[in-house]
Amino acid sequence: MKTKIVLDAHFDMLLDVLSLRRRGEHAVLERRFLPGFRSAGINAVVCSVFILDELVPEGALRNALDQISALYADIEESGSFRLCRSVSECRAAAADGRVALFLSLEGAEPLGRDIFLLRVFYELGVRLLGLAWSRRNYACDGISFEAEAPASSAGSLTGFGRELAAEACRLGMVIDVSHLNDAGFREIAHIVKVPFIASHSNCRTLTSSPRNLADWQLDFLAAAGGVTGMNACGPFAAAERSARTPEALLTHLDYVVSRYGTEHAGMGLDLCSCLESLKSGYVQEGDTDIFRDHTDAGERFIRAVRERYKEDEADAILGENFLRLFERVMGS
Repeated sequence: MKTKIVLDAHFDMLLDVLSLRRRGEHAVLERRFLPGFRSAGINAVVCSVFILDELVPEGALRNALDQISALYADIEESGSFRLCRSVSECRAAAADGRVALFLSLEGAEPLGRDIFLLRVFYELGVRLLGLAWSRRNYACDGISFEAEAPASSAGSLTGFGRELAAEACRLGMVIDVSHLNDAGFREIAHIVKVPFIASHSNCRTLTSSPRNLADWQLDFLAAAGGVTGMNACGPFAAAERSARTPEALLTHLDYVVSRYGTEHAGMGLDLCSCLESLKSGYVQEGDTDIFRDHTDAGERFIRAVRERYKEDEADAILGENFLRLFERVMGS
């Protein structure tokens, strides 16, 4: 019997793995994150390589490589994790009782404008490419967190960005449009001929943050066979702080399902409040996650999805949709 995959499509835990290992700690994954994954029933995680503002541009490449190196070292100290480069490796890891990890670049900053570096990251195991975080890089503009984005951040893909998207597709890397601005999204939707994802984006119709996807974007995503992952960061679930509840996030999920079916919805929780490395400057007071950690998300979201939907629908939403897309783009 095939092991069901429950996948969080976006987690910045590599920042903590690197930071804590630099302090002399070991087996960070096992000690800090495994209990939450086990409690929630999560057996696959997309680990994002996220570069802090202060390291851009000069330190981006070095820090990205440091994060990946720290992950390799930590996996060696634990029998509970496996870095996966394909869906078959993911399923084998889960069947063996381990947590499958995929690597993603959250923003192209580590590449500078050097297309050859993408192959280097691919060989290191990176299988997903988020073209942008919410800032400008050589490939594109990221979406602003502000309701009124400056006109200067409204650019589409650069020539390098188009070259980068094409090379990622050639290598079999999944394109991730979360944090990409609207103009860049529209261009990706027209030039990418395989399904793409928004790993951690909710619905702009329900919560007007620019970080969420408008209906026209969800239309393109679904038409391409893509998946969007529900994001548990409070401001993207509800405008009012008092309304930032699990039910608000489930409402975003219901909206996607009602318009496009269960096959285009997933889970990309983007939990930051449990990360030491993001507590300075990146997680603002009052803007905390709906869930304090993965244990909490398991109790108040994953369980609710299983109660709300039929078994096969819940399985799809909680991981199998992303795995189906990964297999189509990466290969089995």
